[in-house]
Amino acid sequence: MHVIAHRGNKKYTPENTMAAFYSAEKYNVDGIEFDLQWTKDDVPVVHHDPTIDRTTDGSGKVRAFTLQELKQFDAGRKFDESFRGEKIPRFSEVLTWAKETALTLHVELKEQFSQHEDFVQSCINEIKHIGMTDRVVISTFYHPYLALVKKQAPEIETALLTKTPVFRGTAYAEKIQADGIHIRHSFQAARYYRRWNKQGTPVRVYNIQTVKAAKVCRKLNVSGIITNDPRLIAQELKK
Repeated sequence: MHVIAHRGNKKYTPENTMAAFYSAEKYNVDGIEFDLQWTKDDVPVVHHDPTIDRTTDGSGKVRAFTLQELKQFDAGRKFDESFRGEKIPRFSEVLTWAKETALTLHVELKEQFSQHEDFVQSCINEIKHIGMTDRVVISTFYHPYLALVKKQAPEIETALLTKTPVFRGTAYAEKIQADGIHIRHSFQAARYYRRWNKQGTPVRVYNIQTVKAAKVCRKLNVSGIITNDPRLIAQELKK
């Protein structure tokens, strides 16, 4: 079972920054999960929210700024003064760094309000340009993006994101061209993990906060867990 660091080392470093990714790699993790938004000049950047208010010293929508304008904001010191100077990374920065590691990148595409196909294409272009199609898994809550990914790059693995169990999950995943299911961990959801896995659909579970929850997932044969505390979880599961 793979251990995947949620937004990097989110518990100890500012989420979705290079500092978070560098930190997570030091643990015995198999992958890193992060989110992509789109800038005013159509560049994919690593950021969770549609606005920059929560994690930076700026204010406004990601889509309202060019890449150069976004780079002027500090994405570290709100978390802790020791991270002053961290910036919102460009997607290509993370890809270039990760290519020299053994990590798999779990990339969540955030829904954009327009130009859906262009957004997906811009993300695919950067993955292909850096030669990472075999080490990226693209997931999204906006499931129509998955067909666009497969249209443009059928070799890239995809996964649907959901907070609750999906009716006839494996059949639905096949219908929307998702290779796997990424689901929020809960007692209700856990009833489906083994079934979906037996039906040939990889299951990765997020919102894993404790070692106990991680061990439950391992017992149920999930493919991977996505956690805010990769140091603790990797240490306990990979002794």
